[in-house]
Amino acid sequence: MAALYREVKKQLIADIESGQVPPGGALPNETELARRFKVSIGTLRRAVDELVADHILVRQQGRGTFVGKLDRDRFMFQFFKFTGRDGRREFPKVRLHSFVRSRASQEEAQALGLAGSAMVYRIDNVLSLRGKPVIHDHITIATSLFPGLTRAMFADRPGTIYELYQNAFGITIIGADERVRSEAASPLSAELLGIPTGMPILRVERIARTFDQRPAEYRISIVDTREVDYVSSINSGS
Repeated sequence: MAALYREVKKQLIADIESGQVPPGGALPNETELARRFKVSIGTLRRAVDELVADHILVRQQGRGTFVGKLDRDRFMFQFFKFTGRDGRREFPKVRLHSFVRSRASQEEAQALGLAGSAMVYRIDNVLSLRGKPVIHDHITIATSLFPGLTRAMFADRPGTIYELYQNAFGITIIGADERVRSEAASPLSAELLGIPTGMPILRVERIARTFDQRPAEYRISIVDTREVDYVSSINSGS
């Protein structure tokens, strides 16, 4: 059964990656899927359960199982880990500062698993909470994964950045690895956040991954933590 359910999981992921089941789309019912994969309902459910635990699929009581959308709610639940000092959560207001196309640095190439000469988009955003800029995001993504991306597409997206990746390019972010440390604010971050150059800030380095743990985005967030906290929840049994 173990090998079977992993194969079913792999096939379901392939359906999602290919767009056969789009973001927000419903999976066929269990009986139909079990018949297609020639497995028992129990084996099918184990595969689906893991995809639900990975936030790739979402069960809706009485309606069925759907491909998860990387919308505002999912972004706030899974990826945005900053709150006001009072614990109140707020969706950030985002302003695009710069969008350029260039060759990957050694650091960027290593993070994204690219050849050193690969082309990337470098994007700088300023995120504000309660009307005050508190986060400078520096985002690097490979042009090969996001062909045809333009500044206008990025700036005028109707939803989250990860929603744009998913809907326009079929790149679904399912998780991320993060490293956190303190450092001094660079002149650019200081200018964007309205703080003194060299002031201590929080640096959060994130490699966001799509299926099969493939890196899709390298992001460095520079955070003014005088009024916000980085909050991470750990579930029991993890």
